Amino acid sequence: MADFQTILLQDHGAVRVLTLNQPQLFNPLDAVSGTELVAALEGADRDPAVRALVLTGAGKAFAAGGNVRLMAEKVLGGRPTKPFFTEITAILNRSIITLRRLSKPVVCALNGVAAGGGLGWCLACDLVVAAQSARLDPAYVRIAVNPDGGASALVTRLIGLKRASEFFLLGRVLTAQEALEWGMVNRVVEDGQLLPQALELAQALAAGPAKALAATKALLNRAVLGDLEGILEDERQGIIELADQPDFVEGIKAFVEKRKPQFKD
Repeated sequence: MADFQTILLQDHGAVRVLTLNQPQLFNPLDAVSGTELVAALEGADRDPAVRALVLTGAGKAFAAGGNVRLMAEKVLGGRPTKPFFTEITAILNRSIITLRRLSKPVVCALNGVAAGGGLGWCLACDLVVAAQSARLDPAYVRIAVNPDGGASALVTRLIGLKRASEFFLLGRVLTAQEALEWGMVNRVVEDGQLLPQALELAQALAAGPAKALAATKALLNRAVLGDLEGILEDERQGIIELADQPDFVEGIKAFVEKRKPQFKD
């Protein structure tokens, strides 16, 4: 197995566990972590000894999405945001496509908050087992950008238009139990049982017929997410444009100053 800066790999028989490992930063999406996630997923897909995967996070968060502190440095320093978002959204999109196109099933062990791009990573997995303390946070509206990471499609097709509208337009944070009731996760378990339960599920998948599971995944993708690449690109272009607007600057400043934003546009 390859060594990565931001991801830990551990094999449990035919199941490979990928742990996002920047706990001090709440496992953010950045150029390194996004690129390494793609490499780790592709490596597992090529490895004949691996038949299923678990994706989880180290520490209190699963993945907190884009690094808002880094965004703040650019915004408050008067530097352009377009190059940053052009790069990071391309990396995020590639990671989402890789997760969905992987021939092997992926179980998300949702150990904490999944926000922003981390929400996309979670929901792009085939199954989601959530700890009771986990949360799903559509943080986009609080910094005046649209969803990314395929979340606009993944969420809407999981829970329907009305609930998706409430989730995104109001920025409603869901508890694990609420996410279960809304159909965004498969199971909720005690925090201490998260990894064992996710591994048990992944091991059941690993014992299944690999070619049939891969074919089924491809059919499900075509049925529900046939236009995923187009949606990802629409999300990407929207964020690149919105990140150049005054409301985005206000959202970032409000985050840094720990106050409610005052949007105008």
